[in-house]
Amino acid sequence: MIKSRYDALGVISVLSWVVVITGRYLLWLEYDDRHLEKLILMSAHVVAAISTMVWVLLARGGSTKKYVAITGIIGLTVLVALLPWNGIFARTWFAAHHSSFTALAVLAEGRKLKTDMPEDGWVELPGRFDHLAPGRNAAEDGPFDSHPGRVLILGLSHDEVPENSFLYVYDRPDAARVNPCELKGTGFQAYYRCTGLGERWWWLQRRPDYLDRR
Repeated sequence: MIKSRYDALGVISVLSWVVVITGRYLLWLEYDDRHLEKLILMSAHVVAAISTMVWVLLARGGSTKKYVAITGIIGLTVLVALLPWNGIFARTWFAAHHSSFTALAVLAEGRKLKTDMPEDGWVELPGRFDHLAPGRNAAEDGPFDSHPGRVLILGLSHDEVPENSFLYVYDRPDAARVNPCELKGTGFQAYYRCTGLGERWWWLQRRPDYLDRR
């Protein structure tokens, strides 16, 4: 009976860490205001840390090994809490779906994306691109404000100023070198931090103080 409880504790520990890491990674696919999900993640993080420590303390072995293991658990807990998950998500999501992002860019440059609301610059995304931003079937495609060139913006939420977006710069000779967050007089410079993903694609992370910049 004791052994089965010990094994169950180990399973709880592993599952809790899976929930924590998966949740922190995928949290960026939606809104910033996911308070319930964040509360669940915080609770799972506490359960993961405590259950793993108890599991180690109940294991057979010398105290030195246990102290080393507990130190490692504390380090893991802090590491998971401090890792830049937003940037990790952006780079890995782009890499995992690189061919789709490339195909979408080709359609944008060829003006082959179906117009949804022309006056607002919205275009429909073909169904094969649904996985790039789950829950979204449209993107913004239009000119830079007060600058040459165009941008395709794939926001990951329905906010007026999306918390996170993938952005593609095109239709200008220096498109490969343009950082949208360095262009003065644009909403990108005012509201976002930009991270280059390569091939003219950027990841835009909304600034915490963006409301003060409006």
